[in-house]
Amino acid sequence: MRDRRFRRLVLILLIFSTALGWAQKGSGGPVHPGDIHGQVKLPDGRTAPMGLLVSLEKQGGGVAGQTQTDRQGKFDFPHLAPDIYEIEIRAFGFKPETQTADLTLSPSAYLTFNLKAEPGSKDPNVAPEGPRATISAPLDPDAPAEAKKELESGRTLLSGGKDLDKSIDSFRKAISIYPQYSEAYLLMGVAYSSQKKWDDAEKALQKTIELNKTAGGAYVALGSVENERKEYAQAEKYLLKAVELAPTSADAHFELGRAYWGLQRWDVADQHVSKANELRPGSAGQHVMLGNIMLRERDAVGALKEFKQAVQVDPQGPLAPPAQQMVDKIEAALKQAESQKK
Repeated sequence: MRDRRFRRLVLILLIFSTALGWAQKGSGGPVHPGDIHGQVKLPDGRTAPMGLLVSLEKQGGGVAGQTQTDRQGKFDFPHLAPDIYEIEIRAFGFKPETQTADLTLSPSAYLTFNLKAEPGSKDPNVAPEGPRATISAPLDPDAPAEAKKELESGRTLLSGGKDLDKSIDSFRKAISIYPQYSEAYLLMGVAYSSQKKWDDAEKALQKTIELNKTAGGAYVALGSVENERKEYAQAEKYLLKAVELAPTSADAHFELGRAYWGLQRWDVADQHVSKANELRPGSAGQHVMLGNIMLRERDAVGALKEFKQAVQVDPQGPLAPPAQQMVDKIEAALKQAESQKK
């Protein structure tokens, strides 16, 4: 984000003294807001990196929220109504993990997720919502201890989102000790992407693939770099390979949808972004992209639904204001069109 043998998930419900007041909801008493929080861990027991997507749904259906893990691999959903919720973690290279929290019994739930590697996956290292959020890479068992130490040092700096130059220095030191360290090249590419140094990122990611041709995360990252540079045809080539290597990667499908958007192939873009939405429900960015695609396809009603969903799943996020503006504009246009029919 190496023992991959964890066989169970741990569910811990913390019952606070406010539970009595919570239980009064059925008898006309006050209803106190609840919360669900917890932590995600990698197969070797280390805390998961920042940026993994955590989705919240009501058990009866419907996305209730979405957040990401922080630097300690923790997440939090505050101010929740009493209900039964399902919490899902999705990360490229790992099996999806789901747990249930019953806030009708207690106003607070604490969950611990222990991720498990996807069978056959050799590169579980791309976090949700784009390769620039990637801060995890599997440890090469053949790498010398000093190289691993430098890799972990660089990873820690990268996960904090600061001192990117120092993180790159650590990855370079790891490579100088162990030249075939594909994981160090991958994380170096991520660091350069975070700095928007696309040429340097491409070189590092190309080296990753040279050393490990099944590194699906590197293909996703390369596709994202080409999308940022608006080289959509080249992005398509990398991302088709990414989808081939990791057909259940939401990132691969979403970035491929972005590439087809840039190529103005709206129908194919729709297919891949919809697939990303199926694999990773509750992403505001995916709903916004689908809304834009549907506008291109002249489906105003469908677009309205997607923009509303973007606001609903992440009402405090950076995409909420522009998505709400689109909701207002589409509703006004539909209202005007309806009035003209009368």
